[in-house]
Amino acid sequence: MKMNHSWQKLYREALLEVQAERLQERIEAAETTIQQRNEELQQQGVYASEEQAAMADALRALRVLAQSECQIPGGLALHPMKSSVAP
Repeated sequence: MKMNHSWQKLYREALLEVQAERLQERIEAAETTIQQRNEELQQQGVYASEEQAAMADALRALRVLAQSECQIPGGLALHPMKSSVAP
């Protein structure tokens, strides 16, 4: 199975974003693209591919990044993320 790299570009952009005001936007764009790609794979009957494992890892990394860098007073993340990608 060929790996789709579109989500990886957005993921890298989120990881490399240095402007705090743009970080949340980049994280959300990457997460949305990953979720969409996972849905595509599931529609194709794919549930445990190497790409899905990579996407699950990426979502975990994005969650950590959001929790550590996108904080508001009171310690709450701006936009909590959920993961629907199977590990």
